[in-house]
Amino acid sequence: MKKTTLILILILSSLFCFGQKAHLKPAREFENYEGVLKEYYDNVFPLLYQNYSEKPIARYTSMPSFSNEYSFSIETIEDRNYVVSNKLSTNYWYSKNKKNVKLISNKTKLTKNLYQKIIELFKLLDEQTKKPEDELIGFDGTTYYFATTDKNEKVKIGETWSPNKESQLGKLVSICDEIFSLGNGENISQNKIVKNIEKIITELK
Repeated sequence: MKKTTLILILILSSLFCFGQKAHLKPAREFENYEGVLKEYYDNVFPLLYQNYSEKPIARYTSMPSFSNEYSFSIETIEDRNYVVSNKLSTNYWYSKNKKNVKLISNKTKLTKNLYQKIIELFKLLDEQTKKPEDELIGFDGTTYYFATTDKNEKVKIGETWSPNKESQLGKLVSICDEIFSLGNGENISQNKIVKNIEKIITELK
């Protein structure tokens, strides 16, 4: 029975990946959730988004099913542009004592070129975000959120669920993970990230 269920999951996951469109879908309003999911979102986001502006220029969030939640936000601090990378010390959902979940936060100064490219990318993502005609519900994977603030000062959030790594959205996630790692202090070339962003922008357009 378990083997049959696993096979079904793999088949559905494969179908979902192949059927994915090269755009995000609008994220559901988190306040509209109920029960344990609402409790989770009401608590995990304030913790994960510490040191972030309420109106994000560009904010990326990874919500894995079983590993630590993490995110980055592009922030201007004392007239300098940074990527601020936040990560929880353990997965909040499965933590038995949620008061013991800590925030790990680091930041890295961005070059002007990378800062501008990230803004350009997230603006494009917002423009292309649309409700799908049909969709499968994701399970046992990772949900990714991409947030920015439009010209009317409204925070817009698009999401995708466990995209195929070779798809455009999969490449987008990979780039955002690189930006997160940069903010987390890893030795990653900012020029390389710029080139990767330029490439994905061309593909998305």
